[in-house]
Amino acid sequence: MKNGLIGSTTYFIKSFDSVERIELMENAKGILQTFTNGLLLRVFKNNQSISIPIPFSDISKLELRKGQEIVEPIWLYPMWILLKLGVRIEIARYFRMRVGEYSIDPTVLEIETRDFKLGLETNGYTFDSQENYFSKFTEIKDLKIKKPVPNKGKANMLGER
Repeated sequence: MKNGLIGSTTYFIKSFDSVERIELMENAKGILQTFTNGLLLRVFKNNQSISIPIPFSDISKLELRKGQEIVEPIWLYPMWILLKLGVRIEIARYFRMRVGEYSIDPTVLEIETRDFKLGLETNGYTFDSQENYFSKFTEIKDLKIKKPVPNKGKANMLGER
């Protein structure tokens, strides 16, 4: 990997289990930046920030989980038509006319090292970019990327009402 400011999307820190108690970590935002030998977690809350280096060799587990999708397009609405034409859900979802046609739970990221366990969440819409970002880390032995099967809900893709 190159040195520099290649980074993830912004995450909300949901849990931080460590020997050291860091008050700033609770209800804070964070971003992961990539460097040659590991990641740098930059945490921001109010006007404070801290940086925590995470060498690749210290990461025992990194798991990225896509939130559950609910796809319920309304018959003859734009999203339904686009899906019938073979447009990917990642594009068609932006043409929904009602909130209930598509929803996705947050993307969850868990990182475990010998010193701490970290739980993070971000918007479910960012999963594809985060999958691309984290899948490049061949240095991490236990790297898992999990995608649940979309729930088609009450409506079906054949247009039956």
